[in-house]
Amino acid sequence: MLSGALRMSSTKRLKLIDIGANLTDAMFRGIYHGKQAHKADLTGVLDRAFDVGLEKIIVTGGNLEQSRQALDLARIDDRLYCTVGVHPTYCSLFTDPNNGCEGDPDRYQEELLVLATSTRAKVVAIGECGLGEIRGQFQVGC
Repeated sequence: MLSGALRMSSTKRLKLIDIGANLTDAMFRGIYHGKQAHKADLTGVLDRAFDVGLEKIIVTGGNLEQSRQALDLARIDDRLYCTVGVHPTYCSLFTDPNNGCEGDPDRYQEELLVLATSTRAKVVAIGECGLGEIRGQFQVGC
């Protein structure tokens, strides 16, 4: 049940949309610190979210691989959408030889662009592109 703060009137409710869901994180596959801690529970998480009134979820892509995973997730349910982008904490991936683009930053950027424009019905924003300075502990070689 929605709290009074979220209810506009007895007949009309606000639409609830999660605009930044990091559902590609390994924790939704039950993995914590590289170890399997429990069974994958993403389906249960989504079911509970929709059961309590969440109408749509935008899955965040923080790098090329996460953006691909976000799009794959978005394709499984009409209520899921995604973003394509690279968070500053992953900026070193542009030149990483293991980035799937042989360390070529132009190719990495092109792959992001192709992904972002490939399924416009599901890719609804460019991002993650935030300022990562306050999360320096997560930066990988920037």
